[in-house]
Amino acid sequence: MPDRRSHPERRRDKRLKARDRRALSDRRRSKRYQAKEGRFAVLVTRKDKLGQIKDISMRGLSFRYVNDNRITNGAGELKIIIAGLGLFLDKVSVETISDFEVINGFSVSPLKMRQTGIKFKDLSPDQKFQLGRFIRNHTLGES
Repeated sequence: MPDRRSHPERRRDKRLKARDRRALSDRRRSKRYQAKEGRFAVLVTRKDKLGQIKDISMRGLSFRYVNDNRITNGAGELKIIIAGLGLFLDKVSVETISDFEVINGFSVSPLKMRQTGIKFKDLSPDQKFQLGRFIRNHTLGES
C-alpha cells in the first residue's frame, strides 16, 4: 500500500529519523563490550557503591548494584576489581551520567537493583592502556 502522507510530512519524518540517528551515534562514540562475570566496579564517593560491571567502553561503563535508596550523582573515583585477582584499576576520575532502578519482572529476590552509567574523565596514558587491556581480556565482545 502506498504511503498516503503528503510530501512535506514524509520529508519531515525523514529529518526526524536522521536527527535521532545522529543523537544516538553522538551519545555512543565508543563501542561497548559486555563484561565477563566477576568483574566489579566500586564508585568511591560519600556513598560508595559496589556492583557487577554490565558493559564497558574506552569512555565509560555501566554497573548494577543493590538499591540502598541512596542515589549517587556527580563526580567521584572508580576502582575496577576482578574476582579472584583483586584490584585491576584504581583512582579513575569519573562522572555519574545516569542512575535508575532496574525492573526485573521474574526476580524472586526481594532486593531491588539499580544501574548507573559512568563517564571516565581525564584518563592518564597508563589508565587508557590498562582500560584497553581490561576490554581485551575481560569482556565477551560487543554488547
